[in-house]
Amino acid sequence: MPTTFADLDREIRQKETAGVLARLGRKYLVFSGKGGVGKTTISANLAWHLARSGQRVGLLDIDLHGPDLAGALYLDAQLTADDRGRLLPIEAIPGLWVLTIQHLLTDESQAVMWRGPRKMRAIAQFLTDTAWPELDYFLIDSPPGTGDETLTIIQQIKDLTALVVVTGHRLAIADVSKAISCLNTSKTRILGLVENQSILICPECGQNIQIHDPENVAALAQKTGLKVLGRLPYDPKAARLAEKVQKPLVEACPQSPLSQGIKELAQSL
Repeated sequence: MPTTFADLDREIRQKETAGVLARLGRKYLVFSGKGGVGKTTISANLAWHLARSGQRVGLLDIDLHGPDLAGALYLDAQLTADDRGRLLPIEAIPGLWVLTIQHLLTDESQAVMWRGPRKMRAIAQFLTDTAWPELDYFLIDSPPGTGDETLTIIQQIKDLTALVVVTGHRLAIADVSKAISCLNTSKTRILGLVENQSILICPECGQNIQIHDPENVAALAQKTGLKVLGRLPYDPKAARLAEKVQKPLVEACPQSPLSQGIKELAQSL
């Protein structure tokens, strides 16, 4: 069959996409089948720590309906474009560039009511029509589940590696099992599991309180053959201090157990 203009345009776009992705360094999807397990907290603090350690980091929020990344980083800004019309990610601190749909919304209470095709186009634009600099790491904060946003990223980035976030709650275990199945079906590499909220650190006495049965995540790891990369505690006292100073926890409380856990997790990357 003869080559058409549509074929040529598609080939040009594919080459442009490949060129952009080649500059983004190691690419990690922070993923889970369950909401509320701490994907955004882990993404924000991990990216912040890597940047403070001298790495060049990109952080992309693909949760279009419930974006929280700007809030997690206490980052209030509006996106602008360069002279070529490409989006300019926000440099939160030296070495950390952030892109979230929150920075395109004029009203933080505005709901994003998009169907699949528009979401897919938006994510493609966030990847390839954005002036990302040369990076060492590119972290993607994903929405819960295995919908359009996650599938689009998996299809666009072939050398993607997933960090699967889970808690010990039985419903989280069930949903994460489905998410792992999705990654396996798409042949996406999984680095391992991150158990969040593994314990509660009492803000009054400092004692560790077991929230869920510790065997639940261990059983999931054994069943799936995945390594548990880290066990991150819930530390209300440190979280309150971070909220007070409006900094991510690794910056506000660098010696807290959660911050230490984030630093150990970064070494596995």
